[in-house]
Amino acid sequence: MLRRLTIIMLAAVITVGFAETRGSLAAPAEAVPATPPSSSQPIATGANSKECVGSDFATLGKIYDSIFDSFLPYLPPQVKKDKDKIKAQTHRDMDRLRISNMLVSNHPSQLGAQRGDAIMKYRDPISLYVVSQLLNVRHGKQFQAITVENLTLAQAVETVWLLIYTTVIIPLTVVLSAVPNIAPIWGPINVRFLITLPFYVGMYGARYLYQFISSALVNSCLVSMTKEERDRAGKPIKDLRFSGSVPKLIEDIAGQVDLADQKGCEPIGNQPMSRIVDRTTRYLTDTNKDPATRAAIAGIARDVENRMRNTWVPVNLIPADPADYNQIEGLISLLGGYVSPDIPITIGDNSFGIATGGAPLDIVIGLVHNITTGENMGKQVRLWDLPVTKSMTAAYYTMYFSIYVAQVVYANALPIALPGVANLVPRPFGLFYAPLNFGFNAYHNVLRSMCFAEDKKVEAAVA
Repeated sequence: MLRRLTIIMLAAVITVGFAETRGSLAAPAEAVPATPPSSSQPIATGANSKECVGSDFATLGKIYDSIFDSFLPYLPPQVKKDKDKIKAQTHRDMDRLRISNMLVSNHPSQLGAQRGDAIMKYRDPISLYVVSQLLNVRHGKQFQAITVENLTLAQAVETVWLLIYTTVIIPLTVVLSAVPNIAPIWGPINVRFLITLPFYVGMYGARYLYQFISSALVNSCLVSMTKEERDRAGKPIKDLRFSGSVPKLIEDIAGQVDLADQKGCEPIGNQPMSRIVDRTTRYLTDTNKDPATRAAIAGIARDVENRMRNTWVPVNLIPADPADYNQIEGLISLLGGYVSPDIPITIGDNSFGIATGGAPLDIVIGLVHNITTGENMGKQVRLWDLPVTKSMTAAYYTMYFSIYVAQVVYANALPIALPGVANLVPRPFGLFYAPLNFGFNAYHNVLRSMCFAEDKKVEAAVA
């Protein structure tokens, strides 16, 4: 079923893009020809008024009708004659294909995010899926079923990209990083560079293509839909559920978080470390009924609090997170990490090379970013008051630099241990970078995209 769903979603995405390029041949039957300024534009009035909507409301069923009608003038006479039967049969097939909400990822706008909310900036396919599922569990929708007919194009795009990201891009990144530095040609250029360059360019281009397509489709006029159709778009079948259970830990987490916004529900990443310690202490105390254990937890919490209150951190000497780089900084980081000539160092009779790209370059970029944005580089805060995202960024650079140092040691020790064949040995460090770049960063993005649910309640009460 999942394979059939993937094929249908891919076909829908490709067909929509192809149909847009053929707009001069035939306009969609219900779409408005003029390009609207937003993803939703009224085109009629009255009880059955319709609006031209983007991919966050346009369902695969409506898109199929629009594309079919667009190409109808160019189809064989027999197809034109049986068009109603063909469309009806296709809709029945799409309605019979039903999948669990747990397999669907949502665009931030479908989760209720507004422009400027943290999730619009700090997201990747994995974090977006995690946020979608935590919200599903929170609202009791985790095992509800949704038909392919009613699946929105935005859901299809995000889900397909998640599949590509997890089954192609991540494994390919690990494999490419294992290619040894064989046959030097000139400076940092070698056969490895020539072999892997097309793949890296392709993956880099795929990410930007996805971002462009995702944003463009949401803000486009694709099909016209009534209010009833819009309200139903992307929603699961009301009384149909798949069987299954969610681990208690996940339910507890989902019950404590909600989507961060700009109205007062600050992201968890913006919260001070003190709040995390307080919440963790409360949780451990509430879940342990033994008086001795509760007393021990309270004692440890007081010790941790005392240490954090008396530990000062130069907050702006923590480099800026790569997610906050501007385009130029991001490009320098990308190129520097890929084309990084070694600095030769000689100690006695031994010569070593230290790569200039990777962690050292990103640390310099992050510090320069802090300086150029006007941060006070001498500012210090107590660890108790340090924002969560700053602590996560510090942990990221610590792990990043540790892997880099191990990589430098490995690269210089291997020729000594295996003279003559060192350049033929696969490099293992992709296995270390992958959890950092695709796991740790996804977790960080979740913390930057979600807030504590009690803050949302306070926000609602004030409103």
